[in-house]
Amino acid sequence: MSAFIFSNAPEIKGVYRAEVPAGIKNKSALMDALFEGLQFPDYFGGNWDALDECICDLSWLPPGDVILIHRDLPLSEDRALLSVYLRILERAVEKLSTTGSNLIFVSPENWDATAERALLVKRKLLVVFPPNTQHVVYSVLAETEPRN
Repeated sequence: MSAFIFSNAPEIKGVYRAEVPAGIKNKSALMDALFEGLQFPDYFGGNWDALDECICDLSWLPPGDVILIHRDLPLSEDRALLSVYLRILERAVEKLSTTGSNLIFVSPENWDATAERALLVKRKLLVVFPPNTQHVVYSVLAETEPRN
């Protein structure tokens, strides 16, 4: 199963939608688009480690699923950078779907019978690319898969 969705369909629903515009050719422009679209905190450093940390958290966004829509494949002219980006996204999708985020509900109606809060709320990160990018994405990910 792929961590990504390949679709032009705008009907994919989520509480929060962010868009990566078409035509992003360099890492700096990508980081700027993600910082703005996903409302990263001011401490976001604009580097791969900061992206990995922030995109695996997203606790500052409203509760619910987050959709990250790409209008094309950013960094498509630099396969090394694209590979790093795709791996970070792949890890974030997996982490959020299995272990959740740091999001904490504080309203009393979300407390359980022992008056404890649910400390971890799962949310999905849905990463969407246009259908015509699917082959390239899978090719880049296959090139960088760990070898035994």
